[in-house]
Amino acid sequence: MKMSGFIFLSLIVGLVGLIAWMSYPWSLGASQRVGELKVVEPKVSAQFLEESPSTIKILTWNLGFLYGRGSEGPGYLPRTKEFYEERLQGLVTQILDWNPDIILFQEIDFDSARSAGINQAEYVAVHAGYPFVAEAVSWDAHYIPFPYWPLSRNFGRMKSGGAILSRYPMKSHDINILGKPASNPWWYNLFYLHRYQQFVSIDIGGKDYSFVNLHLEAFDKVDRSGQVKKLAELTASGKIDFAAGDFNMVPDVSAKKRNYSESEDDYEGDLSFGIMTQAGMDEVIPEEIYGKDEARFFTFPAWAPNRRLDYIFFKKGLKMMRAEVLPSALSDHLPLRASFQLSGPNFNPYQQ
Repeated sequence: MKMSGFIFLSLIVGLVGLIAWMSYPWSLGASQRVGELKVVEPKVSAQFLEESPSTIKILTWNLGFLYGRGSEGPGYLPRTKEFYEERLQGLVTQILDWNPDIILFQEIDFDSARSAGINQAEYVAVHAGYPFVAEAVSWDAHYIPFPYWPLSRNFGRMKSGGAILSRYPMKSHDINILGKPASNPWWYNLFYLHRYQQFVSIDIGGKDYSFVNLHLEAFDKVDRSGQVKKLAELTASGKIDFAAGDFNMVPDVSAKKRNYSESEDDYEGDLSFGIMTQAGMDEVIPEEIYGKDEARFFTFPAWAPNRRLDYIFFKKGLKMMRAEVLPSALSDHLPLRASFQLSGPNFNPYQQ
């Protein structure tokens, strides 16, 4: 009896120790910190980079760690390093073609077993011509036991989050790590990703512009509304020029469908979009435009889009020239690109 009790106790201690090691650093609550700014040496020169640009292009994209369909778990199977290198090369080709000045990535891996340990942000920066990089780690654990079974399918070591890539110098970087949903069991939250808001200041033509890159809660609309409310308090102050990313919300009035029960995504009664639009910023695809051709602006899922989750909000007074959802099969989301005019053209259109 004593031996069986000892064995039982040993098993319990071993299990607790294993869970502690796997979920380290056990991050559950919200936190704020100053982020690192990286400068890399690109292998290609930036295209048409102006010292004082009259326009800029901004791209936001939930990259889904470049896995594509199955990145959310169901249908996921581990891939080789060659698979991710090929996807990265495809990503670089698309970025060079689209030619954005600022890129805001969500769900990008920095050193994760699921994506062969490649720092995807640095790879794109080096090969597509973006010298300035800011990384926000929001999911960090020794071992993620998901998808659950068999063990050979587990994500394993995880280091992932958001990244901002810029052709223009970054001056500051702050990271707001958001708390995990209280509706989740505590043991689930040990392994669950943090949502975040990533703030950078970028010097564009001698003027500082503030950007927020974000990835908000997907499965708890009460939690998501609270996250949007915190952001709205900042944007209402006029201190934010651009806020972009995966908001995991659908437009209030113009969205024809608000319940996606097949994927446990329910937007009925979600206040997020209304909170954001009342905070003093405009969105690059106004609701009156979105409502006329909703499917044109869907961003998720990439292989059969049925809703819009990704947005670029901008400070009133800035001049938006064009916005479009771009085609790609590299992620489970589609990218959104918008162009803005910062000043008059730097040339004489009448000069012969």
